Amino acid sequence: MITGGSMVKMGQSTERIRRVRFAPPTSTFGDVEVNTLKGIRDRGGPREHLDIQRLDFDLLIQVESGTALHTVDFTGFHLGPGDVLWVRAGQVHQWGRIEDIEGPVVLFGSHAVDERTNDLIRAQAVRPRNHWAAADLAESPVQPALGLLRTCGEQVAADRGELHQAALSHALAVLLVELTLVEPLGSTLAVRPTHQAYGWFRDHIERHFSAWHQVSQYADRLGYSARTLNRLARQHTGLSAKQLIDERIILEAKRQLSHTDISVAEIAAQLGFDDASNFSSYFRRHTTTTPATFRASSRH
Repeated sequence: MITGGSMVKMGQSTERIRRVRFAPPTSTFGDVEVNTLKGIRDRGGPREHLDIQRLDFDLLIQVESGTALHTVDFTGFHLGPGDVLWVRAGQVHQWGRIEDIEGPVVLFGSHAVDERTNDLIRAQAVRPRNHWAAADLAESPVQPALGLLRTCGEQVAADRGELHQAALSHALAVLLVELTLVEPLGSTLAVRPTHQAYGWFRDHIERHFSAWHQVSQYADRLGYSARTLNRLARQHTGLSAKQLIDERIILEAKRQLSHTDISVAEIAAQLGFDDASNFSSYFRRHTTTTPATFRASSRH
């Protein structure tokens, strides 16, 4: 079940992103729900999927029929039959014409898959992926894995015992692992696990980007030199450690500018800048536009 919060007040301004929580249908249902696009449309009503949303759970859909544009953190994905979309917890997304597409939906909380499997998935995905085109999945086990998950979901709906719950969680883990192993069609790069220290660095950026803007701050916490973090960042992404930090700060700035009405000064303070002019200079340096111009263009 999806439940939405009311509009959130931030100072004197209104946030335009609706935070959406995952609540299992019953207290014994577990952390995974298998449904359909029609099912969540019928349950949510005609206005449920119009707002810009930030989910506190993961959402995975496969399109069986129809087409639609779905936006995740400023990237639009044109979905068609056979495509899979994975919106991860914390990302900002917006449905397109959800009434034009049909297919299965999986909603799952942070503890739906065991910690070991989660760690392996996170280590393998240097850049967490949101979209898989049907052509990418043609020779993979993803479709059978999704079929197994749907079957397990039907069993859980009929009998919510612990063994059925375990089957559902394991089937979900298989699906997520197989998705993670799929390489884009035509890719010549072999998928390989990331270095553990790079994973720690990436996780720390996610937790501390609004306060820590320098590589040295992460190096001190992790016990590695700034040089080592730079080497690992370039090895895994082609970007420097500082570029990865800046990339995360800019993403959050864009989210706030596009989807909230709070002032540039408030955004600057939230992101750890001592004044709005420093933030504006930083934003312009990394995007070639000012915060005000980006806000106006993104809403247009």
